[in-house]
Amino acid sequence: MLIYLAKIKTKPMGIEENFNAADREIKKAIAANADIVILPCAFLTGYNIGILAGAGYAEKLYGEKVEKLAKQNPDIPILADGMFDGDFYRILYNVPADENELFRDFEVKGVRFSVLDSSDASYLSAAATDLPNRNPDCIILDATKPAVAGSRLLLHRAMQELSAACGVPCIADIGGWGDCSYPDFHMPVIGVVDDKKDIFTATFKQYLQAENCYKIGGKFAPTGDIEKVHDIEFKVEYNQNPLVPAEFSNRDYCLDLFEAQTLALAARLDNINAKTAVIGLSGGLDSALALLVTANAFDLLGRDRKGIYAVSMPGFGTSQTTRDLSKQLADSLGIDLKVIDITAACKQALKDIGHDGVTPDVTFDNVQARMRTLNCLNIANMTGGIMIGTGDLSEEAMGFATYGGDRLASYNVNSSVSKTVIRTMLPYVTRLENLKAAKEAVKGILNIPVSPELIPHGGEILQKTEDILAPYKLIDFYIYCFVVANVSPAVALKKAQEVFAGEFTPEYLKEKARMFYKKFVAGQFKRSAAPEGADITHGALTRGMRYLPSDGSAEIFEEFL
Repeated sequence: MLIYLAKIKTKPMGIEENFNAADREIKKAIAANADIVILPCAFLTGYNIGILAGAGYAEKLYGEKVEKLAKQNPDIPILADGMFDGDFYRILYNVPADENELFRDFEVKGVRFSVLDSSDASYLSAAATDLPNRNPDCIILDATKPAVAGSRLLLHRAMQELSAACGVPCIADIGGWGDCSYPDFHMPVIGVVDDKKDIFTATFKQYLQAENCYKIGGKFAPTGDIEKVHDIEFKVEYNQNPLVPAEFSNRDYCLDLFEAQTLALAARLDNINAKTAVIGLSGGLDSALALLVTANAFDLLGRDRKGIYAVSMPGFGTSQTTRDLSKQLADSLGIDLKVIDITAACKQALKDIGHDGVTPDVTFDNVQARMRTLNCLNIANMTGGIMIGTGDLSEEAMGFATYGGDRLASYNVNSSVSKTVIRTMLPYVTRLENLKAAKEAVKGILNIPVSPELIPHGGEILQKTEDILAPYKLIDFYIYCFVVANVSPAVALKKAQEVFAGEFTPEYLKEKARMFYKKFVAGQFKRSAAPEGADITHGALTRGMRYLPSDGSAEIFEEFL
């Protein structure tokens, strides 16, 4: 039995374009003498198909189009989005035809396929005890959607477990190249797992380079120990870096997260036909990661990095250290750095409104962020591109961003990645072959304190954000408690006192807890107007918790402290 796994870079809502791409893949399968072709999930719409299901569009669209594909290509069976040959096998949008059944079986040339419909890898693994009784020759996981970093890793484990349980290959028809800002983002990875070959693709590049046709048939005995995903105890973990899930190694999770960021940005650039990407490069952690993501996205798309515009905009408080690091980072990646000194422009803007241009108040601070954003947006317009936002999850939570300034961008790649996670990520990211040239520059950035650099100070880094707010590991701990663990402020404080015992006093932890909830609520109006971003972690504020009332009070939280 020869199986053809179709590769389709879907266009969100590009029905005809996606249909034609599928038809081309099917014809390639026929030319390869394949016995069956499997199309990726959501190949037709390219993004959150669930939004169409309620209105009845989904069944109509997919029913008609898959039937048309089958009629145009009668010489090969087609498995497409839960429809086998548009006929007897039909599971649409995670809604089984018979809700009492977990599996669907069909045969092609005497080969028995068992299809499982689920979007949760941990749920899939629970089927390992029942699936062998169905005696499949091949397992297919249908409509599996890793929406969050780490889900793909769990899926891989589940595939290995199912494959080992039955002694047969396992295929996941994960598909689409939709926007990560949608909850049902589909990783474009299709894998076959058996005891001899594991081509579960770790990256989109590997997916593109992988073969299309695979032979299956016969039973095998698995080698080595297989980690049972359903034995993993998913529980709330309280530690000093809780936003990196305990189920994964730091390396695996960070690289999976980076890949998700890359895919999200690449999809956005490609789908809206943006020619360039513009980034304000500060010499700090956030803009460093954003530039690395953008460089990786351009590499993925096969674009010249000269289409990336890195802009350094020194102002009143910019140190020589961050100026030098910005240039070093851009140079290491082969990206031209444009330097625009905003000092004179900011002085003029302050003078125009009657500000003395000297007093270091909120106006003095914010005029710099707004001037930088204005320059980036104008360059993006001039070059036919978009401005890439750099603000991270920690700043999203604290409202530590300027409304109408760095809060404003075309698309934000770091919006669901916290400061502590970024620190964890960067060393792993710079080990990637195409980005390792940036290793020394990133090392230098990791060694300087986080600073807004807004106040004049003789060329040195004077302001330290952690002195202004709180240590980022503490901020991120409270984010985890509030957004991920969903515990009360009293429980959050208790857990903080346990985790940080001996490092911070109980009084200090309580003070910073009060600050966290107060600033979280106060910054809601900024999150409500935030640009779209890659919604790829469980702690993301781009949905869900983002929708607190903008005129709310923090009193409700303070009652618990």
